[in-house]
Amino acid sequence: MTIKRIQTNKKVITATTGVVLLSTLLTACSGGTPAATNGTTPGATAPVDNKPVEISIFTRQQGAQAVEPTNPVLLEIEKLTNTKLNITWVPFNSYTEKTKVALASGDIAEMMVVDNIYDPQVVQMANSGAFWDVTPFIKDYKILNSWPKEIWDNAKIKGKNYGIVRPRPLEGGWGVQLRKDWLDKLGMQVPETMDQMYEVVKAFTEKDPDGNGKADTVGLTANVDVDGMGALGWIENVFIGAVGKWKLTNGQLTPTFDDPGQKKALEWIKKAYDEKLLTPDFAVLKSTQAREQYMGHKAGILGSAVNPQWLFTDAMRKTVPTADSFPLTYLMGPDGKFAGKDTGTFGMFVIPKTVPEAKVKQILAFMDKGSDEAVTNFSMYGLPDKHYTIKDGIPVFTEQAKTDNVADISNNLAQIFTRYDKYLRAYYNGIPKEYHERNKKLIDDREAFSKPDAGFGLISQTALTVGPDLYKKLQDMKIKVILGKEPMSAWDDYVAKLKADPQFQKIIQETNDAYKSK
Repeated sequence: MTIKRIQTNKKVITATTGVVLLSTLLTACSGGTPAATNGTTPGATAPVDNKPVEISIFTRQQGAQAVEPTNPVLLEIEKLTNTKLNITWVPFNSYTEKTKVALASGDIAEMMVVDNIYDPQVVQMANSGAFWDVTPFIKDYKILNSWPKEIWDNAKIKGKNYGIVRPRPLEGGWGVQLRKDWLDKLGMQVPETMDQMYEVVKAFTEKDPDGNGKADTVGLTANVDVDGMGALGWIENVFIGAVGKWKLTNGQLTPTFDDPGQKKALEWIKKAYDEKLLTPDFAVLKSTQAREQYMGHKAGILGSAVNPQWLFTDAMRKTVPTADSFPLTYLMGPDGKFAGKDTGTFGMFVIPKTVPEAKVKQILAFMDKGSDEAVTNFSMYGLPDKHYTIKDGIPVFTEQAKTDNVADISNNLAQIFTRYDKYLRAYYNGIPKEYHERNKKLIDDREAFSKPDAGFGLISQTALTVGPDLYKKLQDMKIKVILGKEPMSAWDDYVAKLKADPQFQKIIQETNDAYKSK
């Protein structure tokens, strides 16, 4: 697939063909609620004699089409930020590959998104001085400096921020959702323990929760990743009491695969699989297929972040008006209430060292202004009154938004312009106020006990080289045990072998050294 480079000062044909369902909007890339605008353009424009700053940007094309430079939403953003933007839109399914090529060639735009801050290539280039260290500048920019310190810290490479972090909420990304209407129909309570959860999974499979008189539902659906448990990861997290690959115990980081909870999680999942309570093809399902099973009333539980709550419920209510996809606030782990806490980052914009310092400060000023609500309302929702209206303080898209393909436009623009919003994952287009408030309360409640990934951002040189293959093999063994292709004893043997591996011993040592130095 080719990269589409857009010059904002050249004449182009505006492409707004096709209708993309607005339910795709904000799934992972935008959210929050704007202030009412009363039909006026929010914010203030720069003086007419202040020449716009030209900035080249290399970023993800999340939607089906790139945003053309004549697009009225983009023009409004350029007006508010006093810029002329030269944007290279790269389709998301080839972005990782194209990023690596661009970085290796040294042909880097003035701003470039890297999705994985701790990709070996990015770390190596940062350490070699290829990117600007923006750490000393951030304090001079009001909005950027207002983001939680934890987010900036989580984006550091050896104590320095080598880019402008792309903020995300710290709460709401982890979790599991279940059919609350099915739960109510069966007279069951919201589960708090994994034993109670198992009883719910079993009842959703065996007790005809949809009331159609057929044995056509399964309690749990999921998909897995090449190097992790994907939509089953929440089960491991709860049993272990940690997210990620490391658990902090008495000041020491230990690998989660060696935690007693890991084996308990495998036994729980295997039992569900053997008793046909877990969709039998989970190991080969795509995430979209697992979602379709859940939204299609074929499964009652799905590992999911909070924000698709209304996407799921709205889809279900087209055939079952009482449907309710309910996100759990917590489940009980070994140390009490457990929910995973997010890192608050989704990559960063690196600025190559070839850019003069004066231009770096202009870019930071642009991103500071671009993170203001006046700008992000445009990037996330389009033009006020034309593309969205405010109902009960919540944005609702208009039919014109469908005609103008705002879902695609916003999915793309939100790759550049986004604000930190604690409640971003509480929102979804069209969500009723009562569900929005319910999701916000979940986010508030989790702050008291959610646990972060203790190993996030800790760099082990050995892990950078051998880690990907190691964790893929670890995941392969988990699946073999769950499917019964290997006995549980094979897991014990594999763990013992891995712990004794000299390379993994180096990873443990290097990770702990990085933790102590941090």
